[in-house]
Amino acid sequence: MKIGIPKEIISQEYRVSVNPETAKALLEGSHELFIEKNAGLGSGYTDDLYREIGCTIVDTAFEVFDRSELIVKVKEPSMEEVEMLQNKTIFTYLHLSSSKQLTEKLLECNVTGLAYETVVINNSTPMLKPMSEIAGRLSLLDAIELLKKSNGGKGKLIAGTSSAEPANVLIIGGGIVGINAMQMSLGLGAKTTLLDVNSDTLSKIKKSYPSVNIAESSKSVIESILPTVDIIVGAVLTPGGKPPTVITKEMLKLMEPKTILSDVSVDQGGCFETSKPTTHDKPTYLVDDIIHYCVKNIPSAVPFTATNALNEATRPFILKFANSGLNGMFNDNNLIMALNTFKGKLTNQEVAQAHNLKFVEAKEV
Repeated sequence: MKIGIPKEIISQEYRVSVNPETAKALLEGSHELFIEKNAGLGSGYTDDLYREIGCTIVDTAFEVFDRSELIVKVKEPSMEEVEMLQNKTIFTYLHLSSSKQLTEKLLECNVTGLAYETVVINNSTPMLKPMSEIAGRLSLLDAIELLKKSNGGKGKLIAGTSSAEPANVLIIGGGIVGINAMQMSLGLGAKTTLLDVNSDTLSKIKKSYPSVNIAESSKSVIESILPTVDIIVGAVLTPGGKPPTVITKEMLKLMEPKTILSDVSVDQGGCFETSKPTTHDKPTYLVDDIIHYCVKNIPSAVPFTATNALNEATRPFILKFANSGLNGMFNDNNLIMALNTFKGKLTNQEVAQAHNLKFVEAKEV
């Protein structure tokens, strides 16, 4: 299979979808790799590293798309990239529930769209997990920076001191993102509360982390906590779909000025009503004097770690697809879950529900 690796183009996205180790494994399978010039540089991988193992380095994204059957990316394609994907296949984080426009464009251009985030095995999302771990940890660390008065925050020290109270952190969602944010928060000495709708999940978390405060998530519980909280991490996940809104615009009135809302679910459309995607260039904005941090590609701040963690998770699936092709995909119960669009049809129910579009079961297309 001819496989293309374009350079990521969104603001401050330094990850690369295929590192040299994955590239070598694909080449050993007799596949061809076309890599855009400097695609791996942000993660510490030079063109020479790829060239030495047998990859073809090309100057432009157009050449990558033109010469390839399969495009492997990190982030969702731009509208211009979709135009170059006509009748081709892409494997990436698509996050289609956050964009009806992108969904319809992929269908219009007859793109076979495979999404890392919609593969769920044993109640786990194996290709989403490593980025969720990083995003959960960084969301808390970035919020701590925003607490500083010099950065426009309340001027609180996360851990407090022997004579001053620590900051209050609320984490909504007990999945991978939430647990990693909680671990950072507890480790740094904050007063930490975690909410989830699953009582079994909460019991397991409390058993492993006795110092965390837990409660079943509900509108009334959230509203009772908001007046005293300093940092709120939104870590709600609906695989492939838009997460529910857990904090409305009206609820912002319950918070102290300069409270920090960090929406790690923003890739999928966000779990706060007032969330909108931001970039590392301009990560925050204010709504009713509440600081919103909604960066869509948080892990790109640590690209070496993120690229290699991503590749460890995606490599088996990319190899499997490259080796078997589309026909083989339809016989693989795990790989078929990645299929979101095929021959102009939407094959993911959660995305269809998010945008009120028709869909067909993947195995029926």
